Amino acid sequence: MNTPSYSPNYYSLEDILITQERVPCHTTQDLYKMGFLDASEQSANLSSNHKLELPLWVLLQQDERSPLFEAQIPSIYGAAYKEIYKADANYVELGALCKYYYELGIYLTRFDRQNNVSEMLLSAAQERMKRLKDLCQNVGNESLNISNKFEFIERVLFNEGCKTNKLFDDWLQQRQIHIKSTEIAVNIRKRKRSPEGETQEEQ
Repeated sequence: MNTPSYSPNYYSLEDILITQERVPCHTTQDLYKMGFLDASEQSANLSSNHKLELPLWVLLQQDERSPLFEAQIPSIYGAAYKEIYKADANYVELGALCKYYYELGIYLTRFDRQNNVSEMLLSAAQERMKRLKDLCQNVGNESLNISNKFEFIERVLFNEGCKTNKLFDDWLQQRQIHIKSTEIAVNIRKRKRSPEGETQEEQ
C-alpha cells in the first residue's frame, strides 16, 4: 500500500481513488450535448447553473480562466460539522463520512474562498490526534472496531503507532533481560580461582 501523499502523485493509487470522489458542482454556462454527465438529466444539454456531481479529477482539469463547472463544498465540510468538531471532534466517525476525509479536504481548499475547510481540517486533526496517540499506547491494533472508525490517514497513523509502541515494549523487555544477564555475569566474576586452585570470594 502506498503511503498518503499530500500533493498530487500520478502513480499513487490512493491519490487516484481520492480524485475519483464525486463532488457537487454546477455549470457556469449552457453546455450542449453534455447531458450525459448527469444520469438523471432527460435533456441532451445542460443549462447554466445546472447542479450535478462530478469526479474531483474533472474539476481539477478545468481551465481556471474559463471553467465550465464551479465546485461546491460538500456538506461534510460545512458549518454544521464545524460546530460538532468544536464540541467533540472525536465523536465523529470520519471513516463513515469519507474514507479519504483529510486528503479530499486538502484538494477542496483550492475551491474554498473563505478558508473554512482548511481551518476545519486543522482543528479536527489537532483534537483527534491526541486521542489517536492515546489509543496507540493503550489499545493496540488488534482492535478493529476502533480502527474502522478512522479515515485513511488516521488508520495508517494508528497502525504505525501501534507497531512503534510494540517495538518499544519489546526493546524494554530485551533491555531488562540484558540487565539481569549482566548482573549474573558480574556475580560470577566476583569469584576467582586462587593460584592453588581454590576458589575464594573477591574482596
